[in-house]
Amino acid sequence: MANENGNTQKAVGEKMSVDNAIATISRQRTRRQVSRRDAALFFILLAIILITANNWYLATHHVGWHGPQNSALFAALQASLVSDRIGSGSSSSSSSIVDQTGAYILSPICGGCTRSNSDRKACFDLVRRKQKKSGENASLVDAAIIIGAEREGCGLCDPAKCLRHYHVDGGQLDNTKSKYWRFDRSSPKFSKPTTFYLQSIPNELRIPPQRFGDIEKYFYERHNYTLQNKLIGMQYLLEYNPGLVVIPPLEKAKLPKEASYLVSLRVTPANNCFEQKVYSELPKDIWKAVYHTGTNHLGLALLDKNYQIIEGYETVIEMDVQLDLQRRTTVGSSLSPTFMDYRIFVLNGRIYLHANGETVHVTQLSLSMSGSDDLERTRYCDSIYIIGEHVPDGDMEKPCRMKSLYGGDKLEVAIGSQFRTIWSGGAYGKNYALFSIPNRTHPNAPDSIYAEIDIFPHHVHQILPDEHITISRQQVFERVWKPGTRKRRNFPIDIVNEREMKTVGNVTENRKDIPLPSFFNIDAHQDWFPGSDAPFKEKPHGGACCVSFSKDELNLGGTRNNHDESNLLVGIGHTKVTWKPWYGKDNVPQEKKDRVPHTHY
Repeated sequence: MANENGNTQKAVGEKMSVDNAIATISRQRTRRQVSRRDAALFFILLAIILITANNWYLATHHVGWHGPQNSALFAALQASLVSDRIGSGSSSSSSSIVDQTGAYILSPICGGCTRSNSDRKACFDLVRRKQKKSGENASLVDAAIIIGAEREGCGLCDPAKCLRHYHVDGGQLDNTKSKYWRFDRSSPKFSKPTTFYLQSIPNELRIPPQRFGDIEKYFYERHNYTLQNKLIGMQYLLEYNPGLVVIPPLEKAKLPKEASYLVSLRVTPANNCFEQKVYSELPKDIWKAVYHTGTNHLGLALLDKNYQIIEGYETVIEMDVQLDLQRRTTVGSSLSPTFMDYRIFVLNGRIYLHANGETVHVTQLSLSMSGSDDLERTRYCDSIYIIGEHVPDGDMEKPCRMKSLYGGDKLEVAIGSQFRTIWSGGAYGKNYALFSIPNRTHPNAPDSIYAEIDIFPHHVHQILPDEHITISRQQVFERVWKPGTRKRRNFPIDIVNEREMKTVGNVTENRKDIPLPSFFNIDAHQDWFPGSDAPFKEKPHGGACCVSFSKDELNLGGTRNNHDESNLLVGIGHTKVTWKPWYGKDNVPQEKKDRVPHTHY
């Protein structure tokens, strides 16, 4: 609804802009006698305005962003077209031009320069400094060439070197402009986009849309309600951070025939859905209640081939409560939750649940339709994990059924055993990508399963997700203890921390340095956020893994016929935004704020 309103407002605004332009021209015509030539110019100008407005609307509608961000994005793009003193010191013409397709901006300054570093200094900052020292007539390109020759790590600032680096055939040296791709024109096309909304969550736990305008007051009210009724956690829920897998054949046989996908969701009061100013101005106790909530449920739903939730086949589960892993807390406390983000993976034809705690915990999931015989003899988890009581190791290896907090009318969920912990990334690891690789020498053998612990530097470890060794509580303490914190602990989650997942061999490490991207977006353009102004942190995390591409698919473009492997696994990660302290200040122009995201991207 917000997007539709935003786009309607933009369309109205654009129409008003056209009407104003027509009115202005009409007033000019009434002041003097209009010749035939003036009339012709009038209609030409009107046609240009209408075409421009229409293209502008289509572009902003395609982006689908809120409020003023669309206009700011394109205003900044237009500004980049008229930047001067790039190619030559006295030239008044622009050296940054938009390609005829509009998909990218061309510039003689290489993206490899705006994102390279030399001895922890941004190469483009050095280029700017060199240009300034060289005088008013100094060319940015000339300064870039000098820095490219003088500073180690800044070689790609030389446009000719940049072209040779990014083109296998060396490129045409008489055309040394680099491409900066526009997000709105070159991003992948969306297929069957949807928003997941769990109907099973009660309406009284939803934030009413009419409260979006005074959300600060709503947070106050919810916090006071929690205290007055001696409840644990804020009494509202949102769902986000979806994980998606194709339902494997062994599970699909137990589910309705239209079920194609399983989606996992984090269901929690914790959120970052509103303006940053809303949260920064909250009193400390309310801010903690919003962010440091112990309420983090697992949402699961079956989807059809069009990514729509199949009615009735959804559930919200309190994982930590039913496994006796919830941290003991009191009214008004702000302890972090036992589990935070949930993600799902298919490994060797089975579905595995990945949860972030103090590090990464994994267990196997099993699904069935309610009332079927598949799980009839499987005990409920809370009959094994009784709060405060010891559970024998043998019982932890038994599968158990989870009860639904909400939903579950048609969908039953079981876990294969108590969680196991991946310690390969040390304490406080999170968001590992789990993937499997076929056994080349024994095609009929199970796939080898791996956890990608980190991307830069690249850490990968082969794991055995259904096996573990037991470590002592003292070993757990030594791994998670931080200097300056108390030297004792006794959390229920330590039962899981003691179950260290078995691994094969050592952690594989390579590629310690973050490589430069193979292409650049407009945020790297010299008129946007080059050098030390880069808005995104380089280290990606989260995301999903893995999509397999064959050799033929990789070489389809025809430019780089150098993929000799049988396939390549491609993962998707997201990067955090570097916090800008000026973002919440009123004296900073809104256009500048709109051009850079201020939360996770």
